[in-house]
Amino acid sequence: MKKRLLIFAALLSIGAVSASAQHSEDAKAAVSVVNQLFTEMAAANPAGIVALHTPTSDLAAVFKQRDGKSRYQSFNGEAFSKMFTDKTKVMREEMYDPKVEVHNDWAMVWGRYVFFDGDKLSHCGINQFNLVRIDGVWKIANGASTIDRTDCSEKEKAMKPDPNKWPVKE
Repeated sequence: MKKRLLIFAALLSIGAVSASAQHSEDAKAAVSVVNQLFTEMAAANPAGIVALHTPTSDLAAVFKQRDGKSRYQSFNGEAFSKMFTDKTKVMREEMYDPKVEVHNDWAMVWGRYVFFDGDKLSHCGINQFNLVRIDGVWKIANGASTIDRTDCSEKEKAMKPDPNKWPVKE
C-alpha cells in the first residue's frame, strides 16, 4: 500500500511540474505576442499589428486630457493599426514589468508601460491585454490602456528607449 501511495505521489508531482512548465511556456508566449505588438507599432507595420489580433478584437483607451477630464475611445484592431503608418516617426512602447495570468487557452498580460515619441517620453499608463489561443496561436482578443502625460513615476521619467530593442527605420 505504501508503495502505491509513493508511486501515486510521484506521478502527481510529475504532473504538477509538467503543468507548471506548460503554464510558464504559455505565459512567455503570451508576453511575446504583446512585445511583438510593440515591435510592429515601432516599425509602423499595420499588417503586422492586425495579424496579432483576432478578427473581432477591440482596444479601449482612457485618455487623461490636459483639463483633467478623462475621454474614452474604442478601436478595433484594424483602426488601431492605422495609427502606426508613418515610417518617419519613431514611436516605442514598453511594458517593463508585465504580469501574466494563464488559464487553458486564455491569458491576460498587464502592467505599467512607457511610451516614447522619438527619444522623448510621451506618456505612461497601464496596459491590459486578453489573449486567446486559437489553433495553437495566441492572439489579442481585446485590451485596455490608460494614457496620461502626467502619470509617469520618477522611475519612468528616468527611462530611455533602448535603441537595440527596436527596429531601425529607413
